[in-house]
Amino acid sequence: MKLNNKILLLNLVLSAAVLVITGVGMYYLVFNTVYDELDNHLLQHKTDIMEQVQAEPSSIEDIRNLGGLGSYEWVEIEEIDSSVAPVGNNYATIDTTRNEYDLAPEAYRRLSTQMTVANTTYSLKIYEEVAAWENISMTILLSVLAGLLIWILLLYLINQIAFERTLKPFYDTVDKLETISKPSDFDEKFPESTTYEISVLNQALNTMMFQISSTFEEQKKFIQNASHELLTPLSIIRQKSEKILSQADELDETILKSAHDIHQTAVRLTRLSNSLLLISRVENKQYDIEGEVRINDVVGDVLDELQDFISMKNINVSFKEDADADVRGNRELIHSAIYNIVQNAVKFSPNDSVLQIRIGGGSGRYELQVADEGPGIPNDLKISMFDRFKKSNGYGNRLGSNSGNGLGLSIVKSICSLHGFDYLVESTNGSGTKVTLRF
Repeated sequence: MKLNNKILLLNLVLSAAVLVITGVGMYYLVFNTVYDELDNHLLQHKTDIMEQVQAEPSSIEDIRNLGGLGSYEWVEIEEIDSSVAPVGNNYATIDTTRNEYDLAPEAYRRLSTQMTVANTTYSLKIYEEVAAWENISMTILLSVLAGLLIWILLLYLINQIAFERTLKPFYDTVDKLETISKPSDFDEKFPESTTYEISVLNQALNTMMFQISSTFEEQKKFIQNASHELLTPLSIIRQKSEKILSQADELDETILKSAHDIHQTAVRLTRLSNSLLLISRVENKQYDIEGEVRINDVVGDVLDELQDFISMKNINVSFKEDADADVRGNRELIHSAIYNIVQNAVKFSPNDSVLQIRIGGGSGRYELQVADEGPGIPNDLKISMFDRFKKSNGYGNRLGSNSGNGLGLSIVKSICSLHGFDYLVESTNGSGTKVTLRF
């Protein structure tokens, strides 16, 4: 979940909590206010009645007989013993019926008091129906809560717009970070921001990216220079060892074996240096990739080069050309990538197995599939199989093999990255491997 959505969700939850708490508080506040107003209303009626009977004592009987002051109000007046101690204004909410034909009791607010008219003491009870006042209370409460709810929703929308604008520089930084997937992207610069925290973050990222880019460039230069410089002494060593081996009849067996080991080591180091030099040049974009390359012809050349290796293991190669794949790129590099893939497939295919190669696709989107019947790739090696100097390169040491320099699939990865090709490896340990290049 995005940061602004989390903030808005938290605000919404807090607002809902405030709405509930406010609703409960408003409920008691409104109802207490309404009941206070109702009590004042009853008190005013008491004052009116007392003024009326004081001015005209005979009206007591009319009020008693008539009983009501309105459709929601009624009065009870009874003569009581004058010796009874006087009482003040007593308020109570009771459930009662006004007439005998009422079906069910209703809630009334009652004011009980006493009055003295012409030396006679009377009990005065004034009733007011509560339902009408409660309806007013509920209307007020619902109106207030509805207004509050509308305000919360408006505030949510306003906050959403405000947060999106405020956090836009932060999300721009996150989006740019997500696009960084290769060393060439380290040159990207994060812009300045008017927000202090985001500005500090972008400056720190710029510094970090610069340091990473500088370190990577220095590493590439070192590898390229070291690989190049190693080729000359290695070439001399190979020539000297080959000269020694050419005099095999004149040498002691121990010396001959040592010379052979030196020669093999020199050959292996030469291959390693050439591989590192190739990767370095690819990553430095020192190759022209604007040529026209027919993948079908490249695969045919690779199979011709590996024919002896294929025949030695008696592998049946099934080469299906469902499309003529013409792509733009560097033929030498594409040849090297396909050679590494097919060579690995042949290397780890069992004797008398089938190697399936297929070229398919169309409309400028072609793919090459190479599927073997080898032991497959363990899941724990799939993540690192394209990294340099990992024995998972060349499908790893799943057969206990120590051959290879661990750069085969790293070369494939670098070449694909330079050309913008996609690569995919599908394998289950023990059931073969399929490598797909999408051009």
